[in-house]
Amino acid sequence: MFEDMSMYEAFKWGYHHNPKEAAITYEGRNISFTKLHSLINKYAAILKNELGIKKGDVVLMAIPNIPQEIIFLYAVNKIGAIANLVHPSTPYNQLKGIIEKTEVKIAILFEQSVAKEADKFKEIKDMIYIVQAEDFLGPIKKFFYHTFMNRKVRKKLVKSKDFEGFKFVKDLKTKVPYCETETGLCHECACILHSGSTTGDPKIILMSNDNLNFMASHASEFLGVDLANTKHYGMLSVLPGFHSFGLLWTIHAPLSWGFASIQVPDFTPKNVVKAIKHYPTLAFTGVPNMYIKCLNYKPFRKCKALKYCYTAWCGGDVINPEIEQDFNDVLAKNGSKGGKIFEGYGLTETCAAVVVNTHDHYCPGSIGYPASEVETKVVDEDRNVVPYGEIGELAIRSRGNMIGYYKDEKATKETVDEEGWLYTGDLVTQNEEGYIFFKQRKKRVVKVSGVMVFPSEVEKYIETIPGVKEACAVSVPFAKTGSALKVFVNAKYTDADKMKETIMEGCRNNLIKWAVPVEIEFRKNMPHTMIGKIDFKILQQEEDKKYGVKTL
Repeated sequence: MFEDMSMYEAFKWGYHHNPKEAAITYEGRNISFTKLHSLINKYAAILKNELGIKKGDVVLMAIPNIPQEIIFLYAVNKIGAIANLVHPSTPYNQLKGIIEKTEVKIAILFEQSVAKEADKFKEIKDMIYIVQAEDFLGPIKKFFYHTFMNRKVRKKLVKSKDFEGFKFVKDLKTKVPYCETETGLCHECACILHSGSTTGDPKIILMSNDNLNFMASHASEFLGVDLANTKHYGMLSVLPGFHSFGLLWTIHAPLSWGFASIQVPDFTPKNVVKAIKHYPTLAFTGVPNMYIKCLNYKPFRKCKALKYCYTAWCGGDVINPEIEQDFNDVLAKNGSKGGKIFEGYGLTETCAAVVVNTHDHYCPGSIGYPASEVETKVVDEDRNVVPYGEIGELAIRSRGNMIGYYKDEKATKETVDEEGWLYTGDLVTQNEEGYIFFKQRKKRVVKVSGVMVFPSEVEKYIETIPGVKEACAVSVPFAKTGSALKVFVNAKYTDADKMKETIMEGCRNNLIKWAVPVEIEFRKNMPHTMIGKIDFKILQQEEDKKYGVKTL
């Protein structure tokens, strides 16, 4: 399904099948497919005719789960431009680096993110267009949000003389109401995503329309239902759109098939309950920590609206079997007929989940079964297939595999071979039935609340602080987020507490919040490998032993 289409053309398929149904639900309001289609066309025309965006241009989007994220995703795609999707909380210095590296033409940013570093963003204000959370709220909510909740942000962006000339998306107009759809974009780059790559180092990943549509085409298989019967239902969207899983499974897949994306811009169990009470929710997606928080919230456990939920997916990390059973029990107690939570596996490079447990293919303890049209194999260090049951690296081949890494041919060739096999860097076993069991990540990346955090970035920044000689970040268990970073630091100082605070303050101001370490330990002598690099494995093993974490 959706072969030879762009993302926008796939969306139009869903629009034509259910034009009057809700496409987006947001803060208690519905936006129909007809209205969404009209908004997409309006802003596609503005992008092309007023702002001069053309086929192949890069438009950066750093927007939370609000309707503008979806509108601009498809508007950019309609005219053949490339959506560069970035976390809305990305600090200015990192965002500017991405803008320069990927040759961004314009950036569409969330007002609250810009306001946090107002003095810095004014340097590039001529290319910035701001979206506001209040634009699609109902009259009463909009009044309270505008008058009370958003007063400080509005004052910074509208009343400050430094920001005269800042452009708000809602003020953009075009005299030309329509623009033609770019066609023949199937294999052209549609999105730029950011991830840890199979080595753990931050990478910029190019995804084609065909990649993204391939995953959306498996929605029926993964949901376990006939999508002809889903037009009055929706899929909960709590995972962010810059995340491949959030983008594909909670935005593009439902909209392509003509059912709703239920937007929750700020994840809390209370907001989840409000959202699923407002609109029948067929499916959930999330990371383990989200499900744990929901299960610890009494109104969620007693929410009768859970009766509509049939499929829930958990990614980002391994889910505790007790949590899985508890969630299934809660669904059953609230009237769900056969609803279950399933674990799955995927990478940004493979266009999200490609190995998934489903209603038809389920094996406890596994990360799932390869989706149809997805090939898998488990290989040794020489990339020779290992026997069933033996540990090896997982390799994947499908139409969902990325185009490649942005301007990094070497890394692309190291990850994807000439036959199209993508080597994940993850160690697994596979049984004779085809189910895959995750063992350990080879790549060095830590997931904090499901967000990719790169120790190398944290280390690189801390080593710029005066007095710091070396830094090494490792993963430690943390109650609030599942995992977090601890950093070992070799530094010169006269006051240890003051030095720690200097490092922490710098991290808070320059790193995304999930990358801020929860602990700093000073070490005069770091362990090193034979070639002189800090041996992070030794430090990680020390922490694992301290916390009783089992490793291979």
